[in-house]
Amino acid sequence: MGKHLTLLIGPAKYQEDDQRMVSMFLAEPGKKIICGSTTATMVSRFLPGGELPTPTNVPGLILVTDGTMTLRQVLDLLRGFNMDDLPHRTDAKALVSSLLEANSISFLIGMAVNKSQRSLSLPAKPVVKSRLVRELADLLQDKGKQVMVEYF
Repeated sequence: MGKHLTLLIGPAKYQEDDQRMVSMFLAEPGKKIICGSTTATMVSRFLPGGELPTPTNVPGLILVTDGTMTLRQVLDLLRGFNMDDLPHRTDAKALVSSLLEANSISFLIGMAVNKSQRSLSLPAKPVVKSRLVRELADLLQDKGKQVMVEYF
């Protein structure tokens, strides 16, 4: 199978699906990345003691990033913008490196409306998130990656 990477992005549209989504994420092989503080908080509800996810309590977890803004930067970087334009070590750079290193990538996308996006001058609609992921998936497939996207 090669190197596998799983990204968990956002809570499910229906809260009763959060547990299934987190269970799938935890069961995935390889490296794992959580995108968004709301997503990290969701995962914590299903961890012993309700702790926030870290590499010590989630096997394979390598990164917890900001959500939509980081995904937007990742898209820009993969489209050819210069990585040197970003500060030395950013979550976007780390995420791009992980995506390029992987042979296969699973995106588990929650379609809940993220109210925090309103303060980022983005529409508070899951359409923004799904569009970013779809564009990202297309770019990665063009680079020869096996990509799976599942929506919740």
